[in-house]
Amino acid sequence: MMNYEEFKEKFTEDLKTNLEAKGHDIASIDIAPSQKLNQDGYDAISVKLENSMMGPSGNFSNLFAAYEKTDDYDLVLNHATRMMDDAISNMPSYDANQLTDYDFIKDKLVLEAVNAEKNASLLEKVPHKDMEDIAIVYRVLLGQMDDGIASVVVTNEMLEKMDITKDQLHQDALISSPEIRPVEVNTLFGTIAELIPDAGFMIQAGGPEDQILVGTVADKHHGAGVIAYEGFLDEQAKKMGEDFYIIPCSIHEVLLVPESMAHDINALKDMISDVNSCEVPPEDILSDNLYHYDSKEKVFELAENFKERIATKEHAPDKEAEKESAVGKLKKTQDKVKEAPKKEHKPKSKDKGEMAI
Repeated sequence: MMNYEEFKEKFTEDLKTNLEAKGHDIASIDIAPSQKLNQDGYDAISVKLENSMMGPSGNFSNLFAAYEKTDDYDLVLNHATRMMDDAISNMPSYDANQLTDYDFIKDKLVLEAVNAEKNASLLEKVPHKDMEDIAIVYRVLLGQMDDGIASVVVTNEMLEKMDITKDQLHQDALISSPEIRPVEVNTLFGTIAELIPDAGFMIQAGGPEDQILVGTVADKHHGAGVIAYEGFLDEQAKKMGEDFYIIPCSIHEVLLVPESMAHDINALKDMISDVNSCEVPPEDILSDNLYHYDSKEKVFELAENFKERIATKEHAPDKEAEKESAVGKLKKTQDKVKEAPKKEHKPKSKDKGEMAI
């Protein structure tokens, strides 16, 4: 069995030969460390095409792991050949200059929510907006492919070449993202019913599942970014008739729980952590934290920060009340002075040295 370096050298040569035999003009095949949003680092294999700015890529670390597990080199090579061939055949083509043409990309911008800590190194290279420990990044959707979408995350380098500010990028993404990925809000009951046709046997309409909302986008892909959509949080507060807590189910959706139903925020946090560790794929985890939206103050914050802020506010002295109280005391004193009997004024006696005229 080949070691990693031997496998890498032979695999890149054989894959290039196979793809050229299928009629593709391959400039090079490279393997280098890579990191995708919300995923751990890995070695990526990238196919560069002649006269094209785009090319398919895949997880080379996984390919080597499959080889180690099966000890079947041809099986892994043929799988990679089919995967890359399909990707190249269905790949949209773009001029190399278009990704630095802001007029071209600004109507293709979408917002995505990712975990800030897990993506710390990548966030140093891309414009983003922080919402507590969630980072909102910007992606350009270039086209639809059979097995997914062709897209690219906007980088600081791209912004510099386009001479665009982060604020302009964000404002334009607020316009384009809801049009490309429109908001979809359903009750938890309705969402469960869509996924499990027989859910009526487990839950009943009119229960708590009818009061909890699920926020995502129409295609259910990277839908948690709706929390950054302009007006989204306020609209949901108006719909519920109260403020709410936000449970980050994954990078694809969020749950909105009315305040009146969230009696124990620690229990909700424990639930989020348990579900993330047991049910959600690592690459889809958004956060282990619980959030709250205060529609009056327009504040999105960690649930514990909300509790602390409210507690501080309740125990803080009421400055206006103190002011009114002081004014009231002063007025009462003035009234007493006015009502008090006035003493008769007596002229002062003259000093002996004075002479009366």
